[in-house]
Amino acid sequence: MSDQEYTPVANQKDLQDGHLLKVDVFGKPVVLSKVNGKIYALDAVCSHEGGPLEDGTLDGFEIECPWHGSRFDIRTGEVTSPPAEIAQIAYEVKLEGDKILVKNKPEAEEEKKASKGPPEHELVLLQKEKVQETDMMSFKFGNETKQNQTAQPEAPFNYTAGQYAYFDIGGVNNDPKGPIRHFTISSSPTESWIMLTTRIRDSPYKKRLSSLQDGVKVKVRGPEGKFVLHDDQSKPAIFLSGGIGVTPFRSMIKYATDKQLPIKIVMFDSNRNQQNIIFKEEFDECTNKNKNLKVIYTITDEDNTKSSFDSASTSDPWTGERGRINKEMINKRLDQNDLNNSIFYVCGPPAMLNTMKSILENDLKITQDRIKVEEFTGY
Repeated sequence: MSDQEYTPVANQKDLQDGHLLKVDVFGKPVVLSKVNGKIYALDAVCSHEGGPLEDGTLDGFEIECPWHGSRFDIRTGEVTSPPAEIAQIAYEVKLEGDKILVKNKPEAEEEKKASKGPPEHELVLLQKEKVQETDMMSFKFGNETKQNQTAQPEAPFNYTAGQYAYFDIGGVNNDPKGPIRHFTISSSPTESWIMLTTRIRDSPYKKRLSSLQDGVKVKVRGPEGKFVLHDDQSKPAIFLSGGIGVTPFRSMIKYATDKQLPIKIVMFDSNRNQQNIIFKEEFDECTNKNKNLKVIYTITDEDNTKSSFDSASTSDPWTGERGRINKEMINKRLDQNDLNNSIFYVCGPPAMLNTMKSILENDLKITQDRIKVEEFTGY
């Protein structure tokens, strides 16, 4: 093995046991770690969303990314905890006296790693729309050559309803969560655009996203995710949605309706008030077209006449459910056959997700193999 394949990157005195050190290996950032006197080297750029691993934490033989908590084995680079799905490249290390040397990886291995990831697509922003009286916005992206068409013949890339993608919108600086975000694709594969719907927060990424102008180019990497409809359409699907967690259900419901799938779908959609039911008109339209679909809305505000965005809230009388989704509400709306045979999908903020899992498993005795969950952390 030629010594020319190795490059000195640091002195042993620069790296203490249990610590991390960023170095440069043939122009690439690499993070060194030292455990029980042995030194390891990994790609310093997290494969999930590009987080700086040198700013992470070392726990035994695992390194944790500071952005979203992905963990990797420093000995092999393999993922030990999501959301990352792609392993880090691990580099060979050798010592010469006080010097730490790292072996450069052949290009074939770099290409092998890249081939494991989802494809990247360059799209343009076609339209953005703010949901009135809320902090939510939707963004539609499409192919550049077709951005002026009102209806494209097909979606910009193939995906399954309920999956998510990573959106690199450029120009994001000093965001503690990094310059890239992943969002559920709230559009359906039957539609001619890729849509994301999110709450606009006071973060550099969200500020940049809300200020994007029509025609701007973005990079979208995906699709990924297994929070999708089950294959056995004889089993009903029960959706339990909280707030912005409704986005994958919008994709699934639109797809099932457009394709007229013979699957029974019942959705419980919980929101603070009427204003925050962001896809209500679309869902109501789908229920008119899809005999297998039923949507149950519930609001949790004690006084629905108040809105944090506009004192002149809707005066429409509320005829849906009130309060959070609970055992009584589910039992009221589902029959025994639904409870015994359905696949339950839960999507919402962590607190809602934990409550729903407890109700399903402990109160309704739904087995874990019939429960699918997707967590929205709200960043």
